[in-house]
Amino acid sequence: MDVSLRRLRAEDIDQVIEIEREAFSPLWASTPFKRELNNRYASYLVAYRGSEVRETAVPPNDDLPKNRSLWGRFALLTQAVLGRRSVPPEPDSNVTGYVSVWYQGEEAHITEIAVREPLRGNGIGELLLIGSLRSAMEYGSQVMTLEVRVSNFIAQRLYEKYDFKLVGTRKAYYSDNREDAAIMTTSPILTDEYEQMFQDRQEAYRSRWGEIHIDS
Repeated sequence: MDVSLRRLRAEDIDQVIEIEREAFSPLWASTPFKRELNNRYASYLVAYRGSEVRETAVPPNDDLPKNRSLWGRFALLTQAVLGRRSVPPEPDSNVTGYVSVWYQGEEAHITEIAVREPLRGNGIGELLLIGSLRSAMEYGSQVMTLEVRVSNFIAQRLYEKYDFKLVGTRKAYYSDNREDAAIMTTSPILTDEYEQMFQDRQEAYRSRWGEIHIDS
């Protein structure tokens, strides 16, 4: 799957809210994403499908829309001579996941990380984690921390892969079922040891899922 990362934009917010509600239930207190766009103490990244065009067949001349302008019909006819036309990808559901990070002193805290349910298991969550760690390093954070459901062993294994360790528990943290949250924190992320491990993990990711694209 061709997925890249970039910073959250205003036009992404409706899709991100959909993903947030799907991942955390309607009872979750929704993040005020519009207000947070200009928060210098936070980083919001979205994973989105690649922007390559797709080829579609052009209808015969008789099937061209009659309500198009003369120029529009001419353009379609010109494309028809070539036998095909390019159209942009569908605008809906191009955002596949997101991650939000708050910077608090020397700590970077992942407040939410979520992927559309049908797309889980395709490396998108790991890509978001990589992006958040890169952002934290650029910001100068010393460690990264997060909460995760105690029952979410798949997510915990991913975090452990990037040297997150269990350091505590928040009782009844999740509002939908009062489930406890495991608190996980990395060792210092600006050390040579961590940076080498992080490079190795990114190389392993590239070998399995492809190049890591993070737009500025």
